[in-house]
Amino acid sequence: MATATPKQADIRLAEHLLGLLPRLGSFWAEAMRETHGGSLVRMKVLGTLSRSGPSRAGELAVVCGSTPSTMTELIEGLVADGFARRDPDPTDRRAVLVAISPAGQAEVDRVVTVATANIAHLCETLTADQRARLRAAVADLDEILAIASAQKETRNVR
Repeated sequence: MATATPKQADIRLAEHLLGLLPRLGSFWAEAMRETHGGSLVRMKVLGTLSRSGPSRAGELAVVCGSTPSTMTELIEGLVADGFARRDPDPTDRRAVLVAISPAGQAEVDRVVTVATANIAHLCETLTADQRARLRAAVADLDEILAIASAQKETRNVR
């Protein structure tokens, strides 16, 4: 049996990581069902606003992988439900920023609490060694993704 080259091993690792996304996403979906939190896209918008602060609708559409018209419709619903608000953009009087409201933050916190508890329950089945390795791997992945994200943001600055 031939040994994989480092590049082939990296490709397999990347495929494996991408394969984990739907499985990790199932924890979000389960938390959404348990909390009656609405759609995953709706929670993605609220989560983005919670983490990144006020954003323009077009930026949210890009981050969430939706069309501008779909995002506008989603934002209308969030505003109507009291989970978000529209604020004037201080840098462009023609633009509007979408911001999370206290009720929206409470909704994010509620769903995150359930999803976190579900994943923590899964972690209870791990040995101490598995937990330590997983913590180290997640910390490494977080660091790698933070560096890649910072480099991407730097490239997009003109």
